[in-house]
Amino acid sequence: MLRLSQGRRKNVDAGEPLHCPFGVLNATETHIRKGQLALVAGGPGTGKSAVVHAWLQRGDDQGRHNTTMYFSADSDPFTMWKRSAAIATGYTLSDIERMVKEGNTQGLDAEVDAATKHMWFDYRSSPTESDVLDEVNAYYTVYGQDPEVIVLDNLKNLWQDMGEFEALEQSCMFLHDLARDTNAAIIALHHVVGAAEDGISAIPLSGLRGKVSKTPEVVLTLHRSDSQLNVSPVKNRNGRAQASGSWILPLQADMSRMHYQG
Repeated sequence: MLRLSQGRRKNVDAGEPLHCPFGVLNATETHIRKGQLALVAGGPGTGKSAVVHAWLQRGDDQGRHNTTMYFSADSDPFTMWKRSAAIATGYTLSDIERMVKEGNTQGLDAEVDAATKHMWFDYRSSPTESDVLDEVNAYYTVYGQDPEVIVLDNLKNLWQDMGEFEALEQSCMFLHDLARDTNAAIIALHHVVGAAEDGISAIPLSGLRGKVSKTPEVVLTLHRSDSQLNVSPVKNRNGRAQASGSWILPLQADMSRMHYQG
């Protein structure tokens, strides 16, 4: 049992916003914070993985980054490496494909290594809760502290021996507890219901797949229009949100180069 001030001192990093390269999110105080669970949801191909990857790799674009453990169940190592190379260099993904075919990747490897030295990846396609805990504990053993960010891409890929919707709810509870235990910001990427899967319509809080909206502190939904990736804060316990998805924060998006600006 703790007094409020004691709890704050015990968890001094909890609530601290992640470093973010997107001015529109910073200006509106749309933060993902340490010690909390955030969901980033959207239809297939919207750019959920891409924008979270770019956010964490870039940090604040001033050299400050958050240490990150990324569970990439949905994307294989080559896909993630190509994305990192595009983010780091500004080359298009097709340029990088060509360089790989030509065997001309030494420079790319050096760029990726330098740009992701604060990031670690796990590529199991269906990690269990025990797998996640083992990796986090291994990180603590090596570095003497927990990672500042833990990403699960995708929420449905966390293995639970139960029905789909019950599994999604259980996974959210597990990740929420993990955020409290480690003071890490937990970011889970998530799907939406069929009507919202077109990727071009604003997605409300009710558009999340399964009844998972009660647990996370922050929920951001994504949709695209022309060259924009539109971010809708539909839940935010520490700031402004609009559950309808009608409040939109636009990012200029060049998916060919994995570049987002706003």
